[in-house]
Amino acid sequence: MAVRMLFLAVLWALSPFSMAEEIDLIERFGPQSDYDPNLEIPWLELETRVTNPPREEDLKELPMDSLPPNLKLYADFTNLVVDKSDLVTRTWFVVRSSQGAYNGTYEGIRCATKEYKVYAYANPTRNKELRVPKFSSWREIKANSYRAELVADYLCAESLPRSPDQIRATPVKNPGASQYLYPF
Repeated sequence: MAVRMLFLAVLWALSPFSMAEEIDLIERFGPQSDYDPNLEIPWLELETRVTNPPREEDLKELPMDSLPPNLKLYADFTNLVVDKSDLVTRTWFVVRSSQGAYNGTYEGIRCATKEYKVYAYANPTRNKELRVPKFSSWREIKANSYRAELVADYLCAESLPRSPDQIRATPVKNPGASQYLYPF
C-alpha cells in the first residue's frame, strides 16, 4: 500500500498538471472584477468660508428627542449650503437653554461617512461674537446624539445629503429615501 501511494505521489508530481499550474489556471480563468483601486478618486473637501452668525429670523427650531428638555436646537436653513462637489451640508446650528444660554456652531455634515466638522463658534454675548478655530478636523457622529438625529431625520437620505430646497421646504423628521441629492 505504501509503495502504491508513493507511486501515485511521484506520478502526480511529474504530471504536466501540477498544483502550481492548477492555481495559475484558477487565477487566470476564474472570476474577475473590473475594479481597479488605482482609478479611485480621493474625496477632497472644498475650502469653506465661514458666513456671518445667523440672524434671529433665519433660525428654525428643530424638534429633537436626543436633547434634554431644557435645550432647543435651531438651524439656519436660509443660508444652508449643500455643495455638489464634496457633498457636505454646511449651516449654522444654535442650541439654546431655557435659562438663556446660547451656543452657535457653523458645521459641515458628511452623510456618506456620518462625520461632522465645526468651522466656527458664535455667541452674541461675548466680546468676540465669532470665533474660528485654527485647526478643525472631521469627527465621528456619535450614536444617539443630536447630530445623529439631524443626519437621520433632517439632512441625509441614506448616505447622500438631501437637496437644500428639500430641507428648506420640508424640514420634517424622517424625510424618506426618495428625497436625496443625486451626485451625478
